[in-house]
Amino acid sequence: MDKLRECIRQQRYSISVHANKEMSDDNLVSVDLENAILTGKIAKRLTKDPRGTRYEVVGQACDGRLRSFVGLLTLIGLE
Repeated sequence: MDKLRECIRQQRYSISVHANKEMSDDNLVSVDLENAILTGKIAKRLTKDPRGTRYEVVGQACDGRLRSFVGLLTLIGLE
């Protein structure tokens, strides 16, 4: 989780088009993702994806809503 938070702090991450669409559908923006990662915890490790381990992070969006985000950390060089 520390490595992920460091990437957020240094703006060393990207959001896929698909993830951006999903966030938009839920009225979320990138700062909600950032805040959730900075305030949250890893809820699940999803290891059966052939693309690599995905992580579900649960934390607060900027408006205080508890949100979960799932992502491939290998895409931002964490594994």
